[in-house]
Amino acid sequence: MKKFTKIAFVAIFVAIAGYGVYSNQKNDFISDLALANIEALARYELPEVEITCDDYGGTCWTTSGDCYVSWFIHYDDCKFSGYMSDSCLSPCM
Repeated sequence: MKKFTKIAFVAIFVAIAGYGVYSNQKNDFISDLALANIEALARYELPEVEITCDDYGGTCWTTSGDCYVSWFIHYDDCKFSGYMSDSCLSPCM
């Protein structure tokens, strides 16, 4: 009788846990009105920004390693980063 009670208790526990997992997997959908409100609030959040980068060094370029023009002249090498806050000028380009 004790063995049957233990098995029944485990079966009930597994059934309740399985139902909990099943019920948590349901998708909650946002109504069209709530979605429209979210889009309206986010529409004008950031102003339009025009990014202008230089083709060979300058704005949007960052340092990347070293460049040697001769055995004693040493410069930083530049690579394109895409961020206007970066700047690098090098005669190695």
